[in-house]
Amino acid sequence: MRRRLAILGLLSLTACPILEEDPPTPELAGTVQGVLTPFQGQSASVRTTPSPLETGDRSLSRAVVGALASKGVLRTGIPERPLPARESLILGEVIVRFDEANLPVETALARARAPGYRAVHRGRVSEHLHVIRYEPTGVKAQSQPGAGDARSVGALTSAEHTALVQRLSAVPGVRYAESNLRVKAFSLPNDPLYSRQWHYPGMNLPAAWDITTGLDSMVVAVVDTGIVRHPDLDSRVIAGMDLISDPANAGDGNGVDNDPTDMGKDSPNGGSSYHGTHVAGTIGAVSNNGLGVAGVTWKGKVQPVRVLGASGGSLADIAAGMNWASGGSVPGVPVNPTPARVVNLSLGGAGSVPQSVQEIVNAGVARGSVFVIAAGNENQNATNTFPCNMQNVICVGSVRFNGKRSSFSNYGPPVDVMAAGGQTSEDRNGDSYPDGVLSTLMDARNQPSYEWYNGTSMAAPHVAGIVALMLAVNPSLTAAQVEAILKETADTSSQCAEGCGAGLVNAQAAVLRAKGSSGTEVAPKLGVGSTQLSFSGGGSQQLSVRNLGGGTLQASASVTGAQASSVSLSSRTLSIPAYGSVPLTVSVNPGTLPDGSYVAQLSLRATTGTGSADVLVKFRVGASQDKDAVIAFAYKTLLGEWQVDDEGVALVPAASGYAYSLSLPPRTYYALATIDDDGDNEFFEEGERVGFWRDATEFEAIDVKQDQVSKDVSFTLVPYRSVEESPEPVVGQSCTSDAQCGTGGLCVTASQGYPGGYCTRECLTAACPVGSKCYANTEGTEAYCFATCTGVGGQGTCRTGYVCYDDGAGGGACDTP
Repeated sequence: MRRRLAILGLLSLTACPILEEDPPTPELAGTVQGVLTPFQGQSASVRTTPSPLETGDRSLSRAVVGALASKGVLRTGIPERPLPARESLILGEVIVRFDEANLPVETALARARAPGYRAVHRGRVSEHLHVIRYEPTGVKAQSQPGAGDARSVGALTSAEHTALVQRLSAVPGVRYAESNLRVKAFSLPNDPLYSRQWHYPGMNLPAAWDITTGLDSMVVAVVDTGIVRHPDLDSRVIAGMDLISDPANAGDGNGVDNDPTDMGKDSPNGGSSYHGTHVAGTIGAVSNNGLGVAGVTWKGKVQPVRVLGASGGSLADIAAGMNWASGGSVPGVPVNPTPARVVNLSLGGAGSVPQSVQEIVNAGVARGSVFVIAAGNENQNATNTFPCNMQNVICVGSVRFNGKRSSFSNYGPPVDVMAAGGQTSEDRNGDSYPDGVLSTLMDARNQPSYEWYNGTSMAAPHVAGIVALMLAVNPSLTAAQVEAILKETADTSSQCAEGCGAGLVNAQAAVLRAKGSSGTEVAPKLGVGSTQLSFSGGGSQQLSVRNLGGGTLQASASVTGAQASSVSLSSRTLSIPAYGSVPLTVSVNPGTLPDGSYVAQLSLRATTGTGSADVLVKFRVGASQDKDAVIAFAYKTLLGEWQVDDEGVALVPAASGYAYSLSLPPRTYYALATIDDDGDNEFFEEGERVGFWRDATEFEAIDVKQDQVSKDVSFTLVPYRSVEESPEPVVGQSCTSDAQCGTGGLCVTASQGYPGGYCTRECLTAACPVGSKCYANTEGTEAYCFATCTGVGGQGTCRTGYVCYDDGAGGGACDTP
């Protein structure tokens, strides 16, 4: 009689792993095989959260049932709420959008009353938008003297301000209310989470932004699951369309309509991936607004076109979405008044090219649209992956942090170029976060957040955004010309034997070529793809070294610090063509070093032209041998209840390389796995690694059939963290003692050369807080966090008395002059 396994059942398996070279195949059984990839981070305490698993009484069955039945979002390799929205709030100031236009000031104030607050009109943004300042009743403004002990507006907490905005949004006649923010203009974004978007420097986007940040009239369509409201997206989103024809799949009570809101519930547990919102954020999250993340293009509009619902999408609906987005006529649907120049489709399936859809693409291209398509995540040749295999589209594969193909990315002749799609099982830059793509999303509580996904779905919107930048400088480009430029300017070091197209897109070179500029008037300038590399033990990584200018750049490379002898380079001299890049292989051999964490510094200096960069090389010696994993296959009974049977759970030994092979009765399963990292015989605890099949965006079914083998059911496991967060120390603020710098913070005082004191923290074995990066000390024996900044070359966004130094990777760091 089948039963759900409890923890004791799991523990009994430790004495008898079921993995064998030729596992027995029970009668009427099928086989599932794959490899688990546990997260290998530099830090012992990685600060990420892959899913909202219910821990309950710690039994596996409770964890499975909790995960699948919870209302939260079921995801792999991403945090539930790792990085909440952080705004440059003007506390008490709210932008109120009224339904009625041109309201008199007195009427607007009367309608937007908030009990306990006095409302002061601060101006209009448009005929519907009013800026209103709210002050606690009886409290005088901060600028007015003589307020006695009354609380000033500045004393409002962020929580009070947020509650006020939510209250105003519910007022009749108010369409929405949102916070007023302080915004400053710089050539690099001041979005606080930009420093976590490693994927932008890797594609040379910061240098492209020096040429253009986009065009106000540009429209990029996201043909996907629709979109939800998010403070880092809302102002960029224009009217779209819901083209899901099946009301049951749409989940909104009807079929086709003009509301592309993502209704969610596209995971088997009733959770929501909000896939389209994540894709849209990569393309066009509001940039340089002091909030959250930056988008690839800073100007123009994002148009949501909903074609994927609770059960995916039909070919007809997707075709209709492609047609409508590009300005074609869809019977019974109003014509798109703002046809998209760029259409992103981060979706696909197996199949040959339908002629009807190819005709739609051809017609859309003839009207001036460019279609950007994800290659797919099956780690197979994309020749039979639709719509990547179509003509007149740009098919995009995925690379990881080191510029090489992500393990899941499809490949082969249909792939035109590669872009950053991430690899959440890795932390190659040692920032203690998974190397996924960070973008806009909702957390398990349906609150705006920013989270990591990986997939070719994340790679394609990078290219869609870059195409928008290219069209901003040359709107007359055809789709064929855009594709040719992307290929001609791509970094060939990211090509692969399986077929990775022309290589990794180079945004700066592509935009320059689109503009028709050779750029020869610009002197050679050195840049790097990352300011940090991380190793567990020994090994090698490639660092992209760039020439951000014209002519040929000559550069030297050297390693300094106490452990310089452990680091070797493939070359000490580099020659880089105009607006190109070369790979520099960095290898670590710890030799006989005792267990511990170490740091060395790679210094790159231009010998012709300008520029320099210091790259932190972190490595750990003596990492403990990894622990075995537990894998479970859950299914739904006829009553709709989740079940895990005895034969559906097993150990996956680390000694096997985490490869497994399981025989299961034929039915539809869902797979999840975990590692008891702390060794307390309890599972799915804080910090323990957890994963689900298939990837960061999908909790996908596995159909096991009699006498058939389902191969490569492989997925990653990343550390779990609960929703609650502890405050992070603030790096760069003034201080006189460590206590003022938060948990784990250090105060470097004025006597040590830092005027007014400088809050930092050690980052050799821990992550730097948001808004800071890790740099080595001059001796190369330790590493500390420094505040990131924009406005390189002057004070920029640094405190008075500090300078924003160019870090060579499209950012800056605040330090003393």
